[in-house]
Amino acid sequence: KFRAYATAADSFADYARLMKTNPRYTGVLASMSNGATGAEGFAQGLQRAGYATDPAYADKLGRIINTTLRMQRSQA
Repeated sequence: KFRAYATAADSFADYARLMKTNPRYTGVLASMSNGATGAEGFAQGLQRAGYATDPAYADKLGRIINTTLRMQRSQA
C-alpha cells in the first residue's frame, strides 16, 4: 500500500515504526545490533526480507549511501 504524509518527518516516523514492529523486518534490525556491516548490510538485509521488488535494490541503495557519504565528507 502507498501512503501520503503531511511531512517528511511523518514519513520517516512511519518507516521506523514499520521496521520496529513488522516481524519481516525486525530481524534485519536485530542483525544490525549484532554486528552486520553498516548501511549496506542493512540494505541487503531488507532485500533478503522482501522489502523491495527490485532485485538490485541493495546495490542501488548502497551506491546512493556511498555517494551521499562522499559528498558529506568533501563538504566537511
